[in-house]
Amino acid sequence: MKRARNGNPGWKTYALSLATTWGVTYVLCAIFDALFPPYGLIQWLSQASPWPIYGTPAGFVTGFVTFTAAGFALGAIYGIAWEFWRQKLK
Repeated sequence: MKRARNGNPGWKTYALSLATTWGVTYVLCAIFDALFPPYGLIQWLSQASPWPIYGTPAGFVTGFVTFTAAGFALGAIYGIAWEFWRQKLK
């Protein structure tokens, strides 16, 4: 894990970690959906999604990119907030 100058991981580490985790989670959910179609989490989420995230290769890529981007964004927000509050609460 890359460390910032002060010895703590930076926001990029948190962002990439969460993006990777969400990307892997999406792939595992897609495998589960392929094996057990009526019980899939992605199929349930696709009903509320404006993008095609289920049923086609383009839908898989769209969902994977969406989950990975959301993971990166949330990880970056978490890392920035963690660093901000760590400095404020010293």
